[in-house]
Amino acid sequence: MKTDRSAKPPDVALHPAGRDVESAVERVELLEAQVQALGQAIRALIQGMEEIPDQEPDAERPARAARLAHELLLSQGL
Repeated sequence: MKTDRSAKPPDVALHPAGRDVESAVERVELLEAQVQALGQAIRALIQGMEEIPDQEPDAERPARAARLAHELLLSQGL
């Protein structure tokens, strides 16, 4: 089977137009901010659940950590 090498290849953009690249950059930046907020929320929850050996147990500590985690997520629209 012979291929026609004189045929013009279809117009396929290897990179999206400039406006699409800007949109992709904005989406990646948003995702990075959301992942960072998730990490902070998880860190707050972990710290709230930890028992510190040299301190008296604090029954309110997990609730405060959960509120902080919730506020962090809300601040990023999650």
